[in-house]
Parts: sequence; structure tokens; C-alpha cells
Amino acid sequence: MKKIAFIICVNDECYYQECLFYIERLYLPEGVELEVYPIRKAASMCQAYQQAMKQSDAEYKVYMHQDVFLVDRNFLIHMEKLFEDHPKAGLAGVLGARQIPLERRFYRSWNLGNVFGCNEKRAFHNELCKKEQRAAVLDGMLLMTRVDLPWREEVLTGWDFYDISQSLEFQRAGYEVWIPAQDQPWCIHDCGYLNLVDYDRAQEEFLREYGQMMPDYSGQALVYPPNYREHFALMMELKEQWKSLLFLGHIQELRELFEKLEDERFFDTEIAILKNILEIIGAESAAQLPVEQGFLYDCGSFAQAYQKYLQVKFWLRRNKYAKDDRQSCPDISTIASQIIFKHTMLINEKL
Repeated sequence: MKKIAFIICVNDECYYQECLFYIERLYLPEGVELEVYPIRKAASMCQAYQQAMKQSDAEYKVYMHQDVFLVDRNFLIHMEKLFEDHPKAGLAGVLGARQIPLERRFYRSWNLGNVFGCNEKRAFHNELCKKEQRAAVLDGMLLMTRVDLPWREEVLTGWDFYDISQSLEFQRAGYEVWIPAQDQPWCIHDCGYLNLVDYDRAQEEFLREYGQMMPDYSGQALVYPPNYREHFALMMELKEQWKSLLFLGHIQELRELFEKLEDERFFDTEIAILKNILEIIGAESAAQLPVEQGFLYDCGSFAQAYQKYLQVKFWLRRNKYAKDDRQSCPDISTIASQIIFKHTMLINEKL
């Protein structure tokens, strides 16, 4: 029997379980068996993917982030057809670029694909190109292969540029790289705020191996210079204090602090969610909601509030994309639902 393997790096079990929920709902092509390989405590993305690739004898492999949710149940049928229609295709994805990036910020070069996204400030629709296209490079949110090529774990030791590397490796080996046609996005990338503090170091690793295939970036400034990395590290330290303050009753102090935090370059996903929770608390207080009906009433720590927030967000999404699911929403106020909806669902959708 033909196999399709899903390979996923995992460091957040709540996200992984939601990712798995959508995988298990997929319609399978005839005669196909599904395997899932979660990789935990990985040393790098390439190391994790190489490890799982060796474990699986599946013909097709889908390497994807734990925060990608496949809302089109025909995803695998669509992708199998893409490979059948293009015999030279070895690698495919849902987001990428027609040409090699011309600037150091590779992620600004994406001009192919059609995906939904969410960064906890808002949901968005990246409708770049609905047509089927050959690509030069792909984004690593989702990569599907028909043949196995080594992931260059000896070259790339972190969590960036593995996707560009693999795009180039497939083309070096004589294969084509494709993005399918999507009238409507097949997946949601619940990406949050990206942590790119190691971006420049990883790019130097990448360019030592692939520089001859890329433009000359030497005249361009670092994407994230040392002062950025220092400021970001400070924000991560402060974040831990803020999470504690939330449960020590310093709500007004936190609210005033966040009103002054205008530069979101130094946010991460937890900071964004903390800000949204403060918005919920403020709105519930303004509405004079009883304490026992408040969002934080049954939470004793930020970790519990974070999990509750995710459960609500995931339920709202299932209510649109998996209406047959019988899971109920956590017991929260309408105010809390509306605020989480505002930050995580598209504005033209309905609660």
C-alpha cells in the first residue's frame, strides 16, 4: 500500500494536537495509508527532518509546522494530482517565490501561494497567486516531497533557511519545485510573531554553502543587528515578569505598560496573547461582569490562561472549518469570545 507521511517538529503539544486533528480529517487518495512522525526535542529543523525521513519508507512526505492546519480535506488528493501532472516535480509547497530573493529578508520575496495566517494581532489572507506555478524557492510552513533528498543538517544547525536549502537541493538534483493552484487556501498558518534573532547567523551558514547560487548580499545591512537581539532578549526577560504580574493583581500597571509598547518588532506570540488577555480583562471589567464569569477566574497561572486562550481560538476555527466536530467551547464570556475572534479570525467571518 502507498504511504504518505506527515513529519512535524513539536514543542507545543496544544498546537500539535490541533494540527493532528486536521490531518486525521483529511480524505485519502485511493490505496493510501497515512503515517505521522512528531519529532520532539530536535537539535535543528534539518536534523529532525533527516531523522524522520530515514525512519519512514513513505513515497510522499509532508514536512510541516505544528501551527499549520489543513482545512481543505482534499489536500492530499490535490497534491497527489499536482505530482502526477508534473512528472519532474520533486518538491511542492503552498507559499514561495518565482525567483531567488534579491534582498536579505528572504520572507519579503514571497509572491506565490494562497494561504490564511494569524499572528494574534489579526488574521490575514495572503492571496499572492491562485495559479499553479513553478517556484524557485518555497516557504517551510509546508513542504511535500515525492523523492527523498538529504536535509543538509551538516550545513544548517538552526531553524531557518532549511526550506530555501531544500528548494535548491531539489533543483540541483534535476527536479522541479511547484506551488499548486488554490482558489481558496487549503491551510491556515497560525504563525504568531516570528522569532528571528538567529536569522543573520543562520543566513551566513546558508550562504557559505549556497552563496554561488544567490545574489551578492554583501552590500546590504544585517537584518537583525546586535542591538535588536539585545533588545529582544531584554523583552523576553521582562515578559516573564509580566506574566507573573498578571496573577498578582497588577492589571492596571500592565495595561499602562502595554499602552507604551508601540514597537511590535520585539513581541513574541506569548506577549501578543498576554496583550489580548489584558484587553479581555479590561472589557469584562468595563461591562461589570461578575468575577466568577471572567476569563481568568479558573486560571492560576499564565500557562493555564494561555492554554485556555488557544482552546477558544481553536474552537472558533473548528466552528468554521470543521462544523461536524462535537468539541464544545470553553465556558467563557461573550466578551472574551468576541475579542479572541477579532484577533484570530478574518474580519469578514461571523462569530
